[in-house]
Amino acid sequence: MNREDIPLDVLQKVTVFAGIDEETLLRLCEQCRLVSFKAGDIVVREGTAATEIYIVLSGKLKIVLNFDEEPLEIVELRPGHCVGEASVIGVQNHSATAVAEEDVRLLELRRTILMDISRYDKDLFSLLILNIARELARRLYHTDQLLLQMNRLEKRAGKK
Repeated sequence: MNREDIPLDVLQKVTVFAGIDEETLLRLCEQCRLVSFKAGDIVVREGTAATEIYIVLSGKLKIVLNFDEEPLEIVELRPGHCVGEASVIGVQNHSATAVAEEDVRLLELRRTILMDISRYDKDLFSLLILNIARELARRLYHTDQLLLQMNRLEKRAGKK
């Protein structure tokens, strides 16, 4: 990827890249690919092996659980949001399907790039993994809050 194609204004707001200086971020992005999908295209499919993290640069993705049976849309991702980071650092397959809600441009960061970074720049690798862990912790907290709200609503509904 060429430096002139790198949208630093978007990438500097991405939580996975928090604390990374501009030059290092540019070098990292040079190893990545820009990919595009049309509205309706599936970017990642639930249950498939995860080998990339995708960062939304433009457009929107929707994240859907149980896509092939009874789809449940759980979140919409806009520029600056990521998909795939949990699966890339874990060993599990994708837990949801990501669908382009409109035409999207994504930055693709492959697992192999992360593994290369782990060998030649341990500080950068540590920061990336820490940022991913923080993002996953935020999502877990948010999920816990949603479950708590659902539980309260079910209890209220049962009392009526």
